[in-house]
Amino acid sequence: MPRFVRLTQGVRVDLGVLERSPEAGDVEAVDGLVAGYAARAERFGVRAVAVRAAGAGLAAASAGDWASALGERSVRLAAGFDDAAGGCRQVAAVLAGYGAALRGVQRRVRVARHGVATARSRAVAARERYAAAVVAGGGAGVPWSWTDVPAFPVVVGAAAELAAWREAVGDAVAGVRAFEGCCEERESLDRDTAARLAGVEVMAAYAPGTGVDAVVDVPLVQALAAAGSGRVTAAQRRVMAEWFVGTTEQVSNHPGDAQALAALSGFLDAWGDDAEVMAAVFGAVGGARVVRLVTMLGEQMVGGGADRDQALAAAGRGLRSGLASASSTWSRSAAAAFAADMVRAASSANGTLSAIGFVFADPQDARMSEAFTVAMADLLDAIERGNGGPWRDGPGSPGHALDTDGLLSLDGGGAYDAAARVFETLGAYPQAARDWLTGEGVDWSSSQVRLTTPRIAYWFGQRDWSLGASDGFAGIGALWAGVQLPAADTLENRQTAAINTHVFHALAHNESLLPTEVSSAGASQFASALSHQLAGLVEIGLKSGASTGEIADPWRMTQVAGLGQETPTAYVSRTWVVPVLNAAASDLSGRLELQTGVLAYQERTLEAVVEGGAVSPGAALNALATAWGAVDGASVSAAEVDRYLRDQQMRAGVEAGRKLVDTGVALSHIRPMASVGVDLGLDLMQRYVESQVTGGPLPAGTAESLVPDGAASLNEFFEVSVLEYRRLGLWDQAGGADTSDASTIADNLVGDYEDVVDAMRARGTDHVRGS
Repeated sequence: MPRFVRLTQGVRVDLGVLERSPEAGDVEAVDGLVAGYAARAERFGVRAVAVRAAGAGLAAASAGDWASALGERSVRLAAGFDDAAGGCRQVAAVLAGYGAALRGVQRRVRVARHGVATARSRAVAARERYAAAVVAGGGAGVPWSWTDVPAFPVVVGAAAELAAWREAVGDAVAGVRAFEGCCEERESLDRDTAARLAGVEVMAAYAPGTGVDAVVDVPLVQALAAAGSGRVTAAQRRVMAEWFVGTTEQVSNHPGDAQALAALSGFLDAWGDDAEVMAAVFGAVGGARVVRLVTMLGEQMVGGGADRDQALAAAGRGLRSGLASASSTWSRSAAAAFAADMVRAASSANGTLSAIGFVFADPQDARMSEAFTVAMADLLDAIERGNGGPWRDGPGSPGHALDTDGLLSLDGGGAYDAAARVFETLGAYPQAARDWLTGEGVDWSSSQVRLTTPRIAYWFGQRDWSLGASDGFAGIGALWAGVQLPAADTLENRQTAAINTHVFHALAHNESLLPTEVSSAGASQFASALSHQLAGLVEIGLKSGASTGEIADPWRMTQVAGLGQETPTAYVSRTWVVPVLNAAASDLSGRLELQTGVLAYQERTLEAVVEGGAVSPGAALNALATAWGAVDGASVSAAEVDRYLRDQQMRAGVEAGRKLVDTGVALSHIRPMASVGVDLGLDLMQRYVESQVTGGPLPAGTAESLVPDGAASLNEFFEVSVLEYRRLGLWDQAGGADTSDASTIADNLVGDYEDVVDAMRARGTDHVRGS
């Protein structure tokens, strides 16, 4: 749109003014403030009446100077309440007028904008008609802009269209002038309202959003009112920040001040999701005060009573949520400075480090920003690797108490170990986590990459994450699971494969990685990381892999089931994978996660066999035997595996094996993963076989499938599968297909399964029996 409208008289009107927003502001929020002040004025008035009556009663019951003093004191107190009520009424009246006036401005702005838009459309249409009339009359030289109205028509026949054009532009000018008037009115309204609020004589007005009748000053009232109308200035944010700093100091210095604590919680509840306000607030508070405040709140949790503990926990959660909002606005330098301030404070006294753990303990609902998380991870890494050992508080520390509402349970994330919670949050930022682990600037397109990963070596290979000391590998496991990617040949996948190689190597040498020292959350995170890598691990790590005790290559390009190209895969040895898989299978949560991952892999593998021939049937069955054996061998103890190898009794039916019942592990003669896999494998084969033969389900009587209703053993499943693939002509199409009889092939596949189970038994004494 042209910036200026120019009429024949030479008048120019600036259309750029339409970019302004005089209608900005939330009138309903202002109405809420008005209602709040009116209610509090009423409450102060009721208190004044009650105090005055009580004072009069005391004075009447007393005698002499004492009676007079009681009367005067009650009168002064009642007068104070009257003044507070009056102050609230004045603020309510000012804001009510502001809201009403703002509604009027918004209505007139809408009318003006609509008028200009409509007039512009009319002017454009009139110009087109005028141009057509000029051309028809043999004239030329029509202005290209709808705002440049000629002083007279080029041809007589275009006069009427010119008049319509001029009228439309005139209406547009009128609309712009009306809009300019709205802008001036809004500026005047804001100035007058601010002046009237500043003129409120009584300073004891209620601060909306703080949750209690707190005595505040008029600048804070102005700032909160402005925030409610959507027009907070930087100066007003500073006022709010100053109040917040003062309140945090009051809470820190006087833990028993329930009003100050409630004011703090109410303020955070009202403004915690406003990133700009929180940035100003926490910028003024600083990291050291946050550590001090969280520590104080946690110290008060034990022995404070249920109501007190709930109030403290609410304040802590509000503080954490507000800090997450603030951190979303920080640059890297600002985040690094705040993190450094927190670490300096945490280094000054015992128990304060858990405050950092508490801040990072809720990545789902109050996640600290990427920049802040990376900055904190950098600092903790430098401290721990520089000092040669863990830097953490123990269970029962203030951050732990606050995070568990004073219950001091060990079932949660363990806020007492700050590094665990920081790494859990870092895992929510996958690429940042990858770069943090490997370092930036690595050329992942090169096949000659040789990494030095001191961070992986320490945090995964040396650091003690065992239960009690830490969270049982939950945080570091979340970091590892977070960096995983679907199989593909990208630079990010190469980086991830290199990370996985180094992590497996490190974890295999971590003395604290015992199934009895892995928490439920840790097992689940390990299982998630393994499930993402399963296609590659079946080829490298479970079947074959690195033969030395050290890392030979950061990754290897490997053909995996279901993909038509090679993908980068961690180059690991079976001895590195076994302890990690055992740890993942040490808890029911991990076993269920592994089973889900294996069944998804199984479905992709069988699809690849019958749909595109990307995987040969023999290779697919061998891959399934390997995957089933890995999960089953890691899921049961050496005695149970040994019993399975001695006893090959047949199952009674398929249906019992379909259920993932953990309590049946010790009684099942065919291990859980193989049992479930056999059942679903038969279902998948039946479905895909029918589709291959007919393009859809088999009509009744068309053919008799060799797939039975159920399979009583792994041998039977593999034998039936081989026969079915041969009947369909798929087995012989695979290059180098085994020509042995089906039962011999099945025996060999069961042998592959048992070989993997045996490998998982290497640390059988560390396994937890299924229960």
